[in-house]
Amino acid sequence: MEFTNAVIKAAWDRQGGRCAKCGRWLVWAQRGRDSVTGAWEPHNMNCAEQDGNSGLADCVILCAGIVDCHFNEGHGGIDWSHYARLEVSALLFFWAGEQTGKAAPESPKAGGRNLVGAFFGVSPVAKGKKRTVQKRKTKRNPKGETNSEGNGTKMQAATDH
Repeated sequence: MEFTNAVIKAAWDRQGGRCAKCGRWLVWAQRGRDSVTGAWEPHNMNCAEQDGNSGLADCVILCAGIVDCHFNEGHGGIDWSHYARLEVSALLFFWAGEQTGKAAPESPKAGGRNLVGAFFGVSPVAKGKKRTVQKRKTKRNPKGETNSEGNGTKMQAATDH
């Protein structure tokens, strides 16, 4: 029994465009093309000829390229007519995609800590307030005088020869 395009697309999204077994990135346009980078096939996890189910729970996307998880795992590496039963626990990338169905992850909440701030120990600034900055004092030379730029370098006296 074949899977519908909607079921295949849902399985693709669930796996994040990756092979459920080895995690290789797949290319949507390379469906059914063996030995091509990104090639893949949908496969029935529960032996299609026995159950006859063709829902999302039975559909898994496996690579058909170099590693060929479709043949080696889905067909047991024996023969194309042989179907091996697959367990979800053995498919490390079965849930690699977005489970909630959102297009993109949410941005951090305003006012929350970000990763850079947490790393450097900088707390977030409340909205409408400014971070206070301490001004540096100018360095003075041993005589107590500062140069004209105020950067603390020593002044050299000009001598006429």
